[in-house]
Amino acid sequence: MTNQVENQNVADQIDDDLPNMSRRGFFKKTVLGGGAAMLTGGAVLGASKTSLEGSTNTPGIEVDKDFKPKDQRDVMLCHATSPYLSKIRNPERAEQYARLWKKDFNFNDAIQTFENRDHFDNNKVGYGQADRAIGHAAWYPLVVAKSRASAFTQPNTPMHSWDQTDVVEEQFDWGSGKRAADMIRSTARLFGAVRVGIAKFDKRFVYDPLYDAVDERTLSWEKDFPFKPKSVIVIATPMDYDNVATAPSWTSEGATGNGYSDMGKIACQVAKFIRGCGYNAVGAGNDLANSVAYAILAGLGEGGRNGSCIMPGVGPRVRICKVFTNIDFEDAYDQPHTWGIREFCKSCMKCAEACPSGAVSKDVEPSYYPTYEFSDEPDYTWNNHVGIKKWHSDAKRCFNFWMDNDTSCLNCVASCTFNEPDFWHHWFIMAINPMMPKFIHSFMAEAHPAFGYGGQSRTPIPVKVEKFWASGEGMRTNTSMKNNIGTAGKA
Repeated sequence: MTNQVENQNVADQIDDDLPNMSRRGFFKKTVLGGGAAMLTGGAVLGASKTSLEGSTNTPGIEVDKDFKPKDQRDVMLCHATSPYLSKIRNPERAEQYARLWKKDFNFNDAIQTFENRDHFDNNKVGYGQADRAIGHAAWYPLVVAKSRASAFTQPNTPMHSWDQTDVVEEQFDWGSGKRAADMIRSTARLFGAVRVGIAKFDKRFVYDPLYDAVDERTLSWEKDFPFKPKSVIVIATPMDYDNVATAPSWTSEGATGNGYSDMGKIACQVAKFIRGCGYNAVGAGNDLANSVAYAILAGLGEGGRNGSCIMPGVGPRVRICKVFTNIDFEDAYDQPHTWGIREFCKSCMKCAEACPSGAVSKDVEPSYYPTYEFSDEPDYTWNNHVGIKKWHSDAKRCFNFWMDNDTSCLNCVASCTFNEPDFWHHWFIMAINPMMPKFIHSFMAEAHPAFGYGGQSRTPIPVKVEKFWASGEGMRTNTSMKNNIGTAGKA
């Protein structure tokens, strides 16, 4: 009964986001759309397994003639973290931002204030002492390991050290590239991975040059990196569904910080395992390369409107880390796949509608260059990786909301139509999605918030915050056995 009341409250709250449609009329339309989906799905049920595995009939990552590797100094968080980059090398970026948005602003000053958070308001849902404390606790393993900077693209942290002196001299004989891949995936699964893919090292999607914001110096792959990589192991770690749903509250920083802590731990452990088998390996968080690009290359998902890699069964509700190694997996490399997700994004605008800062593109089609406000201003798009076909978000607007909200934001993840718990009907919809026409995509997108999923706005929905804080009740009994993460054990 408690869950029914909570679900009704969520649905009532979400009614505010559907002002032009009565609940009865809306459900009549979604049932019609759902009926069409079920009929079509029934006709292809025998092919559902293939659908879940996806198709390799995809261009993967499309780039044009102007595309080149991203200079890490132009990555939003790297620029903001570095006093030298923000105040000395590129002060015009803050000056232009302040002029266009009519506010006094400096990226580095803003992030320094953002990092020193110790206030709270217990009378404001989602912004109280416990909400602040869970975020600090979630990040704490990285703080203890002196490796939190890896989230801000800092390379060569203690957890992701470039030191290779512990590589065992005798190399383990994997037997085959496939056996090596299977054993490494099994190791990553043991340590908490929910998805693992393996891609060939592709210089196009690494940061080049790399940037050490601690010592304020550039690094090169040829002169500074300890070995020549052949492969990149891409690892996804899940974030808790109920906690993500509290976005954009401080409470949701628990999922963010814990995701990054898990990233650091898993990449560190897998790299250590590989070095113990006699091969070079370096773990990475947000540093070294574009995680979304490599996840696509490794066949884990598709690039979505919100800029994330959207993966079947878990959507964008993951954090991605990498392990660079000199292992050659021969013919066992993964390939880009499609499940119709990117095509779905063309009809679905849920993440763009839920973005508090308006940073997510509302263009129907992806493009090679940004099209957002001020994108025609000289040098305003410095943070975008131009020349790659995708939906280009304005990360500066996103960053600005972080500063105003005094924590990071997960609205574009929580609102995603593919962000749903691990229920059979969600997998069924995932299986039939590639066969669905665009008008069914629209029905599916609208049905998502109508059934209590997503529905994010600029402020957190109180009932979702309370639902998370009550979610531990089942830990006293075996009712907690229900998997709320979404895909545990399906690496």
